[in-house]
Amino acid sequence: MYCSIVERYQITKTFMLYYKRIIYCLYFKDNFFYLSRNFRLQKVGDLNWLIKNFGFGSTTNYIDELMIVLVKKNPTNDDFNNYFKNVENLRKNIFIPIVLGGGINHLNIAKKFFENGADKISINTACYENKDSINEIADIYGSQAISIMLDYKKTDNKVELYSDCGTKFQEINFAKHLKDMENLNCGEIILNSIDNDGNGAGLDIEILKYIKDDYSKPILLMGGAGKPEHFSNILKNIKVSGAITANLFNFLGSGLNTARKELIENKIDIVDFK
Repeated sequence: MYCSIVERYQITKTFMLYYKRIIYCLYFKDNFFYLSRNFRLQKVGDLNWLIKNFGFGSTTNYIDELMIVLVKKNPTNDDFNNYFKNVENLRKNIFIPIVLGGGINHLNIAKKFFENGADKISINTACYENKDSINEIADIYGSQAISIMLDYKKTDNKVELYSDCGTKFQEINFAKHLKDMENLNCGEIILNSIDNDGNGAGLDIEILKYIKDDYSKPILLMGGAGKPEHFSNILKNIKVSGAITANLFNFLGSGLNTARKELIENKIDIVDFK
């Protein structure tokens, strides 16, 4: 069945908790978009470059959500305003839910993100340093509007958590923190592998051994998707609700369309937009 752009938006909003999701992520800082490899950033172009070379938003016809993250430590008001201006221009031709994040550490900043087009927000550092603010945000916007992103790397078979754009090590047990997040008023947990970030070798399926079968929050994986089959390999796992990629050059041609078709062919529960 053919779906118009408006119908596709409504379907995605209604069913995103019940269907597997493909999410694309853009990294933004200082008026440019970036690639990331193990959290080391490489500038690739500004908004006009992105639209000219990758056809935003026709590319977004094949994804369920678009995430745009401000990847700057301690952003100023000018940084936020510049980011919001670019988000506003980018979202003019986008009709899917948008997740915005970066530097959200209290309610007043979260309000700015929702006022500037966020359907959901992504929070990282505040889940260690200001958990109360997350519950305050949820009281106004609902828990479903909050994604918690946990950036991690593995050292000697131990999972280590990081905040502040991957620069600050958090001395906290990973399993304990997962449990804390389960009790927090948020909608989903994103596990973002620093080790796999940008390597295109596949998402970290081994991290799922830390997720109990009865874990109550949807789990999304990020870091390492470089081929369409990487989505089907991970989304067939019952513990995973979504997969996120920030790989510009591998997925902003026909890659996202191919990935979606492969999921449908493999009878994985994902909305068919055809």
